[in-house]
Amino acid sequence: MTDLSVPPSHARHRELPPPLHTMTPPSVPLRAWQDRLARMEARPDPLAGAARVLVVSAHPHDETLGAGRLIAGHAGPVVALTLTAGENCLAGRDVDTVDVGMLRLAEWRSAVADLGADPLDTPRWVDGTLDVHEVDVARLLLRTLQPGDVLLAPWSRDPDADHRAAGRAAREAGEAAGATVVEYPVWAPYLRTPHQVQETGHQLVPVESGLAAAQAWRRALGQYLSQLQPWQPGWAPLVPADFVQHHLTQLVVEADRHP
Repeated sequence: MTDLSVPPSHARHRELPPPLHTMTPPSVPLRAWQDRLARMEARPDPLAGAARVLVVSAHPHDETLGAGRLIAGHAGPVVALTLTAGENCLAGRDVDTVDVGMLRLAEWRSAVADLGADPLDTPRWVDGTLDVHEVDVARLLLRTLQPGDVLLAPWSRDPDADHRAAGRAAREAGEAAGATVVEYPVWAPYLRTPHQVQETGHQLVPVESGLAAAQAWRRALGQYLSQLQPWQPGWAPLVPADFVQHHLTQLVVEADRHP
């Protein structure tokens, strides 16, 4: 017998799960990047021949999301450093930023080890303030570089302000040291269309990577549970599945040849 005390529409509404608390803005259509990359020829490994690779992250997980397969596929030594602990990823919410930072640094050390890199503990700055400390960041990188190094750093035009500051500092240090700088995107494929990237005078291009490097990337990415899983019930992950989908192809930044 049907219970008529509750209208059917209300009954259906009660059965629906509550909406997730959004943590990350929506992405550009994945199809836009898939169509663009399908028409592009994969570039050779830009790290080939490097005596050593110095990998820079603005926050723990940048290196894995944006450059993990490059790192894992490099035959020579790789050292990694992160300029912040990423402790303010949940700013404005009732969480302990010290605990967040300690957890993210632990995840970073495990992830870079999975990629075959050595974590390098260096001075760090408050998450979200790298633009204020850009000169000091450049000095740190210049002191850390060795002859023959290739510097792998976030794109200096990435949507995130810390990424941009890290990228600019890397370019300044690389120019002063005479080192090659390779830039990788983090937020750009997720928040920018190919046309919007092209308007900066650059493009994101695919890079060849092998199966072993892709498997290492997956393992390293799995270390970042604080980013891939909700912090609390009802919260969406900081790095949603759609974000990872935008990084299924290894990308690097190069000057646009057809402005």
